[in-house]
Amino acid sequence: METSGRAAAAAKNNWSVIAKNFTRKELPESEVELVGDVPFEEVEGYKTAALGHIAEHLDLPGFRKGHVPADIAIKKVGELAVLEEAAELFIRDFYPELVMEQKIDAVGRPDIRITKLAAGNPIGLAIRVTLYPTVTLPKNWKTTGENIVLETAAPATEEEMNQMLQSLRKARAPKPVLEGVEPVLPELNDEFAKSVGAFETLEALREQIQKGIGEEKKRAARDVRRNRIVEALLEKVTLAVPRLFVESELEKIMSQMREDIERMGLKFEDYLKHSNKTEEGVRNEFREQATKRAKLQLTLNKIGEEEKIEAEKEAVDAEMKHALEHFPDAKPDLLRIHIETVLRNEKILRLLEGNVEDKTEEKK
Repeated sequence: METSGRAAAAAKNNWSVIAKNFTRKELPESEVELVGDVPFEEVEGYKTAALGHIAEHLDLPGFRKGHVPADIAIKKVGELAVLEEAAELFIRDFYPELVMEQKIDAVGRPDIRITKLAAGNPIGLAIRVTLYPTVTLPKNWKTTGENIVLETAAPATEEEMNQMLQSLRKARAPKPVLEGVEPVLPELNDEFAKSVGAFETLEALREQIQKGIGEEKKRAARDVRRNRIVEALLEKVTLAVPRLFVESELEKIMSQMREDIERMGLKFEDYLKHSNKTEEGVRNEFREQATKRAKLQLTLNKIGEEEKIEAEKEAVDAEMKHALEHFPDAKPDLLRIHIETVLRNEKILRLLEGNVEDKTEEKK
């Protein structure tokens, strides 16, 4: 056991030296490329495991899958294929040491290329890594929203209230027996109000509609101000958004788009065909939006870290319970991360908004 421990320690020390000798090249979009050679004997120790892995997945006539003898397997795939598999197994174990020695805050999967591969010679590697970007906030970021006013929301108009009442009447009108015949709408009276909900009179229903429309307008005004604050903040934030983060946001946008189209009873492929578009073209249309979303999330992460802002556990647990009731197949770990992020983002955005009363925006 002691000898084995010493051997492991020696191997790790050797890997440390190898990792330090990799050269580092800074790339755009918060990426780096690490280039270096690995002594052949380091990779050679993985050949047995590599051959076993290949044999396990090899499908040959006369042998059960997973029971192909090693000597048969190597004749089938060749020495170079075994060496390439050994190199990939080595990289899997070596990569964490490389990242640590190079002091890299890596995110996502690395893009690994084997540049030199020959028995008895050093193995050449070129590894492209995405770094978690450095986010530099403006010194006065907390005051970003001070000069961005909250517009006064106009009260509900008579026309808006009448439109809402008309929608309610149509929703509760009995379907006509014959096609093409206009439905008979219920009369606007106290009985109609009672059928809608807990309203004793038509006037009570109108008051509730007036209140609801007013609250919706206030929410819309707050959303407008929040968007302006976000735009003003992002203009002053220094940040190179990694391509990895942009692609992640693009996937979310495309996934939502597919769901919306399918909800309308269409297939995404048919939508593309009728719109004379390609999926890549649609992705490019949303790339700017995805970049801005990624930049915003990274900025909020930075603020949350500096201000030590976290989502309350009780709120997260409550949202988890509610979400799992509607989406029982969701992965709990990923769902919790999503909910924590959403709730933390909301707290940070409220911090940026501050306590601002309705004001009438000055006309220029």
